[in-house]
Amino acid sequence: LMDNAAMAKAMAKAEAMAGGRAGGTSHASHESRGDHSSRASCSRGFTPRHRVVVRKRGRGRPSTSTSRRSLPRTYEQALAQAHGAVRDALKDGEKLIEVEFPPLSLGAVCGDGEGSVEMDANLGHVLELSAMLVKESKQKNLKVLLPEEKEEEELLSLKEAQYPNASFGTGFLTNPSLLGDVGLDLFQKPITECIDPEDSLFLAAYPSFSVNEMLAVEELHVEEPGTPIVVVNGELDRFRSGYYPKLFYKKVAAMSSSFIPGFVGAFYLHNFKGRKPGSLFRRYPGPWQVFRRDADTTEVRECIHEQDERPTLREIALEYFV
Repeated sequence: LMDNAAMAKAMAKAEAMAGGRAGGTSHASHESRGDHSSRASCSRGFTPRHRVVVRKRGRGRPSTSTSRRSLPRTYEQALAQAHGAVRDALKDGEKLIEVEFPPLSLGAVCGDGEGSVEMDANLGHVLELSAMLVKESKQKNLKVLLPEEKEEEELLSLKEAQYPNASFGTGFLTNPSLLGDVGLDLFQKPITECIDPEDSLFLAAYPSFSVNEMLAVEELHVEEPGTPIVVVNGELDRFRSGYYPKLFYKKVAAMSSSFIPGFVGAFYLHNFKGRKPGSLFRRYPGPWQVFRRDADTTEVRECIHEQDERPTLREIALEYFV
């Protein structure tokens, strides 16, 4: 017969082996170059409620947690991941594609900086992503649509200085209007005047200042339903959350229920601030992942949850960051 110490040791060993079979093993690796960042496992150091290692896809096909979809640490990595996600979504035939990330710092939230500063940052990100789509994905006849004509001119000036050989067309979505804030513009030109028959891909650049900008994107989809649209930093969560009162924004309410749900989140990063900071992240075609951040440094600590279906920001905030 075993004595108490030997029996306890044997039981501990058996429990450890059972835990390894049930939850799998994972290791965090740290790489400093290229498109690799500090990688966090989705199964380390958490209770079973948060541990998600083996997942089911489709009709029961098992898939292990993928560390390659870890959070980017630099904008170079973020844009490379965004480009890859858009490329994969286009290959799968997606027509409405969302790219969303903080424009000033990957650890910040939209609105942390002044509006004009964030717009300037977005302009640079859009140029980088557009150049990648043209050069690496061989996207011919890409049309980049800026919110207004002035910003189109700024993009063309920046393109001439940084990517003079990048071949893509440009246009703009709206004209400034006093009624733009409520989705009305009596002098708005038809969106068809900004596009050409040969356009094969539209990239709508940060259409988030006026609701008319996303209404123009919706009009574009109605006119050209077969041409994919990539929306970069359009802040579509405002439409999903009911931010705009239906009483005053009837056209926006209709768009929020009929058009916005059609977007697939290809590359998405939303940060949660507060006492328990964290992030919601997705890189198509992978799962939606929830990361915990360090409260003092905001550095990513662990991936604590993942799922196939897109969650709401409210759900994630209440479940993990309150």
